[in-house]
Amino acid sequence: MIRKILGIAAGIAVAFIVILLVENFDEWLYPVPVDLDASDAAALTAYVFTMPLPAKLLVVFGWFLGSFGGAWLCLRISDTPWTAWIIIVLLIGGGVLNMRMFGHPLWMQAGAVVAPLLGGWFGWRLHPKPYPGEPLLG
Repeated sequence: MIRKILGIAAGIAVAFIVILLVENFDEWLYPVPVDLDASDAAALTAYVFTMPLPAKLLVVFGWFLGSFGGAWLCLRISDTPWTAWIIIVLLIGGGVLNMRMFGHPLWMQAGAVVAPLLGGWFGWRLHPKPYPGEPLLG
C-alpha cells in the first residue's frame, strides 16, 4: 500500500512539474504582456484567444507530457495499473477547472481531457512490467 501511495504522490508531483516546465518554456518563447491582470478573467480570456497557435499547442502538449510522465512514474513505483488513473483524473480535473475559470478555444477544452488520457495511456503502454489481470487502461 505504501508503494501505491508513494507512486501516486510522485506521479502527481512529476506531472505538475512537467506541465509547469513546459508552460514556462512556452511563456519564454511567447512572453505574456506585462500589463496583463491575472485576476481579470475577461483579460485572461482575451489573451488566450490572441495567443499564437504554436503557444496554444505547446500548452496542450504540456498536458500530454505531464500525464505521460506522471502515469509512467506512478506505475514504475506502484506496479498497479489503477494508480495511473488517479494521475489522469486529477489532470483532467485541473484542466476542466482551468477551462471554467476563463475562456479557451473549444479545441483546447477538448485537449484538456484528451491530452491527459492519451499521455496516461502512452505512459501505461510504455511501462515495461506486465500486470496480473491486465487491461485496465487499454
